[in-house]
Amino acid sequence: MAALSDNELARYARQLILPQVDLAGQARLKESRVLIVGAGGLGTPASQYLAGAGVGSIRLVDDDHIALSNLPRQLAFAEDDIGQLKVEVLARRLREANGEIAVDAHCARFQNTTAAQLLDGVDIVLDATDSLQARLDIDRATYAAGLPWVMGAAVGTSGQWASFDALRRDGCYHCLMRKPDASETRGCAELGILGPVVGLVALHQSLLVIRHLVGAGLPTGGLHMLDAWTGEIRQLGLVVCEDCALCQAPAR
Repeated sequence: MAALSDNELARYARQLILPQVDLAGQARLKESRVLIVGAGGLGTPASQYLAGAGVGSIRLVDDDHIALSNLPRQLAFAEDDIGQLKVEVLARRLREANGEIAVDAHCARFQNTTAAQLLDGVDIVLDATDSLQARLDIDRATYAAGLPWVMGAAVGTSGQWASFDALRRDGCYHCLMRKPDASETRGCAELGILGPVVGLVALHQSLLVIRHLVGAGLPTGGLHMLDAWTGEIRQLGLVVCEDCALCQAPAR
């Protein structure tokens, strides 16, 4: 178990009190490595909370630049950052906030040609993309690598999140998206987004990642649906598709 410095004991004192975390859980967080795919509306708050919680190593991947239209919901960025790479600015902000952790930034997209390098050495993946195809790619690559992941999506005033264990015992994202509706392929640029909505989704994703890393288990088998405008959250059961080409294939 990793030893915590005096500075870390002081920094994480409020977390160490919690029986859900305690000293052993905090040491696990320090030893953990998380990949966050996307440094936008979901990725910025998720990375900030994971960095604040003491996740020892955070890997960021995104190839986008900061635009003025990002600022209402991507609060790690400021007007002076416009035009810069999101991953570079976000990595700098995380290091400034917590000098005890390691952050590495990759200006790239998560796809077949980059997946192996990006997944190398990580314990869990947090999806912060705004792309159905990217989430399908993450599902496929993490399953092949034997890694769990937490997906998240937000558009308008609605959001959703779900987590998948390494073995996909309760099904996979491919099972969930067998017949996506038209809205699944339309993003915030077309349908709009309210800033706090992505924050709410990212916070739930961050909590799931922390739960997994401290050894409390990763809840699976359900898709959480948020109506942020009314505050309603529903959980839908995930149905395993017996003919799923990913998690139900004869040989892994």
